[in-house]
Amino acid sequence: MTEIVEMLGEDRIARLTLLRGGTVTIEPVHLSEGASIARDLGLSETFIQRLAVPTVADWSGTVSGLECHVRALAGSDG
Repeated sequence: MTEIVEMLGEDRIARLTLLRGGTVTIEPVHLSEGASIARDLGLSETFIQRLAVPTVADWSGTVSGLECHVRALAGSDG
């Protein structure tokens, strides 16, 4: 997790949660930056949560051996 924080910078992260089993979830300070953060981490899978208001995307992949999820505004290029 330290590597992820150092890579992104603390000022971009509102909340970082480590779940049992090695899953990390990241909520950016600004959801509009979520897609950019996901790209910075090399994440490529996206799941759109259309029932959420506003509509959000969950970017996912593996970072430093951890399953990683980043929330973003759906359709935002960051």
